Amino acid sequence: MSYRTIFRAIACALCLLAYAFAQEPKRLPEAKPSDCATCHVGESPLPKDHVATSGLAMKDCEGCHAKGTPQSLAGKLPLSHVHQLSGATCAQCHEDPKNPEPVAKTKCMSCHDMEKVAEATAGVKPTNPHTSPHYGKKSDCNLCHHQHEASENYCAQCHKFDFKLP
Repeated sequence: MSYRTIFRAIACALCLLAYAFAQEPKRLPEAKPSDCATCHVGESPLPKDHVATSGLAMKDCEGCHAKGTPQSLAGKLPLSHVHQLSGATCAQCHEDPKNPEPVAKTKCMSCHDMEKVAEATAGVKPTNPHTSPHYGKKSDCNLCHHQHEASENYCAQCHKFDFKLP
């Protein structure tokens, strides 16, 4: 076994250990959207050479992370972050932000018009994920879109659709 292989194995083990013992980010409803350090105590989730985020909004992030580019944040940034950076507060969706419960589709639809959402994804292949042959436009947003954890392709339980999820 070469020294390079051993070094890589040690580096991988150290990284996995650091990840296992890392502090989970806090969920603070009063946190300012672009102040990452408020919740990510001790270690920034951003690369060291990343521009300062304090005071930025989602539209500012999209200057470098435009949709449809390899740098896009779609699927990489939790939806809770996208919502906060777009001006939505925890209290706008959660009755008790300090003890949040899953948000009902009716709350999502108070900002996101289902007809417009379905229209925006009309060109998605092989089928529009927002006009299901099973549920029409009535499926619960939470089946795929999660705020505080990675979103998932609910359709993939039965189908081989490779949808990119925000």
